[in-house]
Amino acid sequence: MISVAMTTYNGKKYICEQIESILNQSVKVDEIIVCDDGSSDSTIELLKKYPVKVVQNDVNLGYRLNFKKAMELCSGDYIFLCDQDDIWLPNKVEEMMYIMKTHSNMHVLSSSFIYIDDKNREIQMKFDKSRSNNNLYCRPVEKDSLYQVNFLDYLSMNYFQGCSLLLDKWIKDLVLEHYSTDIEHDYLINSVAASFDSMYFYNKPLFQYRLHEKNSIGALYDTQTKEEHLQSANTLKIRTQNAHNALNVLNIIRLANSDYYQEDLLYVLKEKVIR
Repeated sequence: MISVAMTTYNGKKYICEQIESILNQSVKVDEIIVCDDGSSDSTIELLKKYPVKVVQNDVNLGYRLNFKKAMELCSGDYIFLCDQDDIWLPNKVEEMMYIMKTHSNMHVLSSSFIYIDDKNREIQMKFDKSRSNNNLYCRPVEKDSLYQVNFLDYLSMNYFQGCSLLLDKWIKDLVLEHYSTDIEHDYLINSVAASFDSMYFYNKPLFQYRLHEKNSIGALYDTQTKEEHLQSANTLKIRTQNAHNALNVLNIIRLANSDYYQEDLLYVLKEKVIR
């Protein structure tokens, strides 16, 4: 069974296009769970036109707790995470499910994406050959190839957005058991999976990631100049936040994967400090 966990908040402008892109997949999903965080526009009315389950929060939870709730409500063996304003390419479910089912050690899979603006126009990127995933990932990965992501990469920052993820029920349950709002939900999912050597990146764009003036999280974008503004990792504020995130990740791994933490991770970290 395949579930989609979506969160919404005042998403009327793009929600129909996103829902229809999910419903028109070459391999159909079994359920779409939408947790709305108190929309005051017509988002709920628009969603009622589609075969989705809509849950309206009594109070605004914020995106971290709202995604937690959406995942909790999913009954599928596999769960796609989904934002309200993107567009899935028609073969996203088919390709990611095939990869997941043919790799027994895989619990989380991320795909790449195409940037689009508020009018569905592709945003051209200047690619850095030393990076991948539209320059978000710090390692080069060959086009259309599958790459196992090392846990230690996550001690600097997160590289794969929640809306790019497919996860199985095993990792979903483990993440929910150790859920923390101290870090973003996707950072939590990716780092826990990577600690079990089960987080992979498929370097092929399978959805369109929309940048607009009302993005709540993710990349920053100036819709007037059509230039992307990814936050610089060189500022004191960002470096301090990254350090806090690393400590939070380590604390979660200590609880969620104690064998790896005790036997492998501490040894590697001590080696790095000594050197």
